[in-house]
Amino acid sequence: MLKSAMNEWAFKAIQLETAVLALQEVGLPASMKSLSDTAEKALHALVKGWNGQKPAADTRQWKDAPAQPQGAPQDEELTELLAQMKEDGVEEWTLYRLTSDQGDTVETLVTEDRAWMSAGGEYYSGQWDEDEHILDVGRDDEEGELGTGLVLNLRGELVFESQLED
Repeated sequence: MLKSAMNEWAFKAIQLETAVLALQEVGLPASMKSLSDTAEKALHALVKGWNGQKPAADTRQWKDAPAQPQGAPQDEELTELLAQMKEDGVEEWTLYRLTSDQGDTVETLVTEDRAWMSAGGEYYSGQWDEDEHILDVGRDDEEGELGTGLVLNLRGELVFESQLED
């Protein structure tokens, strides 16, 4: 993902919400209920405080290039990946390349329902949602992998929607 205040904030927000949800799922014995309730209230307060620290939206301006069927990535690792995929018989793919006014480039290589992304010097792979144009990092429905919980859009930004009710 790209380095941005919003991505860093969203990553921590996801971690905090995961802690709350995990605490609810642990299934502690009744003798621990009071401690668990206290911890959950404290975590909810922490999440609420963190949500109050949400930064302004990123100021990058993006030049959206159209999807490029059979497009050639510029990123070296994605180029190597594509060469391997071709050797393995993959005949159809799409490349998305977005460039920002700050010189950032995000490339996403998509085949069927799988995608690989190069963003901010990092690489991500997972399940591709063609309707939403998002990458669910680490998820693989075919293999039964649930993923990491991180979802990236084509600009290398975390997609975050709170799962907790106020």
